[in-house]
Amino acid sequence: MEILLFVTIVIVVIAVINFKDYLNNPQKRPRIEYRENSGEVEEYQNPYKDQEPIPTLSREEKIRNSEYGLIVALLSKLAQSDGKVCELELELMENTIEDIAEALCLQSAMNQKEEILEILHKIFDTTHQSVETLTQSYANLTKGQYKSRLKLVEYLLSLAYADNELGVQEREIILDVAAYLEIANDDFNALYDAFEAFYAQKQADSTLQEAYAILGVKEEDDMEHIKKTYKNLVREFHPDILYHKGLDQSIMENSTRKLQSINRAYQVIKEHRKTNESH
Repeated sequence: MEILLFVTIVIVVIAVINFKDYLNNPQKRPRIEYRENSGEVEEYQNPYKDQEPIPTLSREEKIRNSEYGLIVALLSKLAQSDGKVCELELELMENTIEDIAEALCLQSAMNQKEEILEILHKIFDTTHQSVETLTQSYANLTKGQYKSRLKLVEYLLSLAYADNELGVQEREIILDVAAYLEIANDDFNALYDAFEAFYAQKQADSTLQEAYAILGVKEEDDMEHIKKTYKNLVREFHPDILYHKGLDQSIMENSTRKLQSINRAYQVIKEHRKTNESH
């Protein structure tokens, strides 16, 4: 009798323990669902079990698809359009890529500028998408940011005119960008006319002494030092496509005039040095 009582108590204790575990661990309960109008019960099936996980974008893909990455891609398209890039245009593009790398570093709060620069240069060198595709992607990211769009068009014009003339292919690309970004005709024409008027003026070359003064270098300085100074000045006065200085400021007034003066002075010194070396 005592043995039977003991066995009964053990069974009851085990049952209570299992019931408590059942209540405390709902995940262990069998998942079931009921069909309407049916007495059948079937085991729950996870509808997402066989789906592939959503891939995580790499850093390069994230940058390539960002507003900054699309700007770099459009710069690439503009540079490739006429098959030639003057020294000033190359410097301006490089400065812009540097600016973008710094901005991306600030966004990510990580000091990985060299890696980001490498990605941006890769985007510049390997962009195969059309101008239409790139610009429409940029438009999707800048909805309601008309001034930003207009500033991009002005910046592209300033790059295209860096060699003192607007090539046919360059003009077509910029017109396409303006159209896809829905830039008003009056706004585009105002920018275009301003650049045309500026570059239509005959810009007198500086004298050699004036050229040295404009760059802030001395006649006895070697060409390597002069080139470094030139690059620093271009960086100081290059157009601010990232809008740190305000969207309402004119690239023409704040950058173009000064840059052309710097560039002409540099070209005068280069030609003088080249002529002397050939004699």
